[in-house]
Amino acid sequence: MALVAVLVVSATSPSLLKNDAKLTAEANAGTPIVQAIAKPKPSPTPNKIVDPAQEWADDMINLLLNGNSKSTFDEFNPELAHHYIKSWSQPTQGVLAITVKDQSWTDCDLELLGANVLDTAGWDNPVLKLVEVSVGDSTTRAVDRNNKSAIHASCA
Repeated sequence: MALVAVLVVSATSPSLLKNDAKLTAEANAGTPIVQAIAKPKPSPTPNKIVDPAQEWADDMINLLLNGNSKSTFDEFNPELAHHYIKSWSQPTQGVLAITVKDQSWTDCDLELLGANVLDTAGWDNPVLKLVEVSVGDSTTRAVDRNNKSAIHASCA
């Protein structure tokens, strides 16, 4: 009933519900004014140059990890060279070069890593023709997709 009375009075007296500027200013005195926080504009990012050769090498390493049900090199047995991979690249089309940390690896250890890469990453990507595994700048062993028999018989 009270609501009906207010509506009837407001309809007959239009100034009743109008804002009084002086009254509003007094009521709001000391009340902080809240403003929306301005969102910072994102700064333009420099164009990231993607090296297609390195991107391909990264894909091959991911296939190696996935093919061995691993997400990091640390998950490989520490007795395998796989555990110590430190870098990789594609020096030429179809060649994956992998460098492992020096742990006195034998040729068989390095060839095993190369063969495993061909068996996992090479299975999904026929472009991968050769895997070169090296220890620093010294020992390098290569495993060719078309000539796996190049792996020493003592390693097989």
